[in-house]
Amino acid sequence: MRSLERYEWWQRATPRERVVVVAGAAIVAIALVATLVALPVASALSQAPQARAQRSAKLAQARARVDEIRDAGTAASTQAVGDPRAAVERALARIGVARGAASVDVTGARIAVTLPAVRIADAAALIDALARDGLVVTAATLAAREGGAEVRAELALAREAR
Repeated sequence: MRSLERYEWWQRATPRERVVVVAGAAIVAIALVATLVALPVASALSQAPQARAQRSAKLAQARARVDEIRDAGTAASTQAVGDPRAAVERALARIGVARGAASVDVTGARIAVTLPAVRIADAAALIDALARDGLVVTAATLAAREGGAEVRAELALAREAR
């Protein structure tokens, strides 16, 4: 209260008016604390169980997706070892290259893929996709094509030793 003593209006106020001013200031302070602190905390606490349930559901979905991806990858690898032509076709589809844009020749253990016109990035993506399916490149030839950003890609593949 001493800090208020320096104001003239406080000095002129009667004791009853001073009590009313202090009580009003206390009520305003309590209302501010309730509005700015207590209500948001109470709201967050009431929503916490629902938010936790939502996060748990999302986590369960993510785990299920990871399991599906893992199972699909295992199945694809198993299929690739058995059928290299199917593995090449899946890899072409994965990177968005039309099946008709490539020729695939499987002769015994030798697998040859020829892409007459392909972007270098797509050829690299194909090599990566084939490696995931258990086929490794033993030889690759890239020849520039006239007037474009495409190349002719010839890939020799073999089954990965496991």
